[in-house]
Amino acid sequence: MLRSRPFSNLTSVLALAILVGEGASARPAHAFAGGIGDLFVTSDASNLTRAYTGTTGAYLGNFCSAVLGTGPLGIHFGATNDRALVGAFGGGVDEYDATTGAYIKTYNPGGGAQWAGIYRPNGNVFIGSWNTQDVREYDGNTGAFIRVLFPVTDAADMEYGPNGHLYVCSYGGYQVLELDEVTGLPYNFINLPFGARANDVAFLPGGRILVTAMGPNVCYVYDSALNLIFQFAGTGWARPHGVVISPHSGNILIADGVTTQVHEFDPTTYLETNAAFLSPGPNDKIVDVAFRPDHPTPATPSTWGRVKALWR
Repeated sequence: MLRSRPFSNLTSVLALAILVGEGASARPAHAFAGGIGDLFVTSDASNLTRAYTGTTGAYLGNFCSAVLGTGPLGIHFGATNDRALVGAFGGGVDEYDATTGAYIKTYNPGGGAQWAGIYRPNGNVFIGSWNTQDVREYDGNTGAFIRVLFPVTDAADMEYGPNGHLYVCSYGGYQVLELDEVTGLPYNFINLPFGARANDVAFLPGGRILVTAMGPNVCYVYDSALNLIFQFAGTGWARPHGVVISPHSGNILIADGVTTQVHEFDPTTYLETNAAFLSPGPNDKIVDVAFRPDHPTPATPSTWGRVKALWR
């Protein structure tokens, strides 16, 4: 009898550890579709953000529906807070729990077109406002307005560069502004050809910068000195928007609103490798693309040594 109790305890701990270990590697349960490493695609036509398997582009389901924001545009995940921001043509920037898809709050509701919101390293949120023609900071906890960072004409999507600077696309100004995210002062301006409306920006190894642009409907490539060195386009492009680098393959993925597809390109040659990454395609105007990063607090993997330690 005395030996049966520790054996029973060990069995229970072992079973628990196996479940924890499986949970650490398996896709976690979600109220809505999508998980770590998956691709999320916004649609301003249907007010939906859909989820696709990050490696294959297979459709998983809907991650979230717009709440106060109308016409979802840019999507950005928090690197440390397990949240997501979805900008919109109107109604404000909606915030969601990245794990459950649950709605949290809306920044600057009723503030007009606000293409994108992005989390600062301190947890606050930068948002580009077309009503006020600038980038503004909001408190990440309360949603309260804090300050104006810098004037930007028709601020579109934005992204942090490898150097820690904030790069903001100016849709109406035909440029990308490189800003100090603390002082708001500009370091540089990437000037696109006249009439090229900057939509989104992404970064490749070697200092190369990608900028998608409507008008010419191309993706421009700039070197680390901000010289235009190349441009490319996808099959049937007429409204290229979001651009992201796949964490799985390193390839370039760009959403086009008219073909309603995400196009895939080689990051060295810029040749199109797949004109229809999403399977099946949404048959719906799409805008932005983003991969959900690793959860900030992953489950602790279990080992036999850990199991024995728990039992002792």
